[in-house]
Amino acid sequence: MKTVKQIFVAAIVFAFAIACFAELPSDVLLAKYKEKIKHTPKERFEHALSEPMDPVHIIGGIYYIGSTTVSSFVINTGEGLVLVDAGTPMMFDAIKHNIESLGFQLSDIKYIISSHAHWDHVGGLANMQKQTAAKVVALGLDAESIASGKDTSAVSFLGLNWDPVPIDRVIKDRDSFTLGDVTIHAYDTPGHTKGCTTWTTTIREGEKDYKVAFLGGTSVNAGVKLLNNPLYPNIAEDYKKTFAVLASLSPDVYLAQHPFFFNLSGKLEQRKANPAVNPFVDPDEWTMFIQNDELKFLRQLDDEWRALSASKAVSK
Repeated sequence: MKTVKQIFVAAIVFAFAIACFAELPSDVLLAKYKEKIKHTPKERFEHALSEPMDPVHIIGGIYYIGSTTVSSFVINTGEGLVLVDAGTPMMFDAIKHNIESLGFQLSDIKYIISSHAHWDHVGGLANMQKQTAAKVVALGLDAESIASGKDTSAVSFLGLNWDPVPIDRVIKDRDSFTLGDVTIHAYDTPGHTKGCTTWTTTIREGEKDYKVAFLGGTSVNAGVKLLNNPLYPNIAEDYKKTFAVLASLSPDVYLAQHPFFFNLSGKLEQRKANPAVNPFVDPDEWTMFIQNDELKFLRQLDDEWRALSASKAVSK
């Protein structure tokens, strides 16, 4: 069993990874870490990720119902809801409140899918499945990870696991399922985790159809090595394949596993300034984000190759 010190170190490292890649405002983390001293380090860490916010209508039947830091969405299919990411365990009450404030009930959730098997996105999955009796759909190696309750990604050394969740349907790359008038497609986009999944669907609003993509994850967490990584030996190759797949997609609406990745707060300000224009419809945003993250990946890979070459030269 891990000591409090080990949990605290893991939490700090993971929080640092999020701050590095997501540019999370430091005052949010600081305020949460100064909460009641009786909380354990892991509880304070979870508080930092789980601050509630009001639901946001994205487009058609899609709503953001997550925290200020970790995404969760629902898709209204006309015959029930699909929940995209259950978030942290502490997010349950806020997600429930947001769903009910939209006029739905937890029992309306028929399917639960996840962007990827990291604790902050599947930590609340077991309780959510128990409370809703929804079917859990997951892809490949992430399905195995979710079912085992163990992180098998390159950051598994942090030991941030979760309660095991039985998978009702294990799917493969390019599989799909339909509920009501919505069909959801799965793309295997590994790297961030071994079964990281990007989901796409087509949503109708007004007289027009819009292709929507829920990104599985493309960032390389702080402390993760792309070369000679014993926890994930083929991580670099998986990232290369993933960026190629993502480049082939062309969604009108780009959504992601953390709200700051798709500038949720900025788009809310844009919507206030001009309610007639939906700021979430931006076909160029996806391409720019994917290209930027691929560039970061390639730079790190190049740096690691240079360091490895230098090390070999010195050892001769």
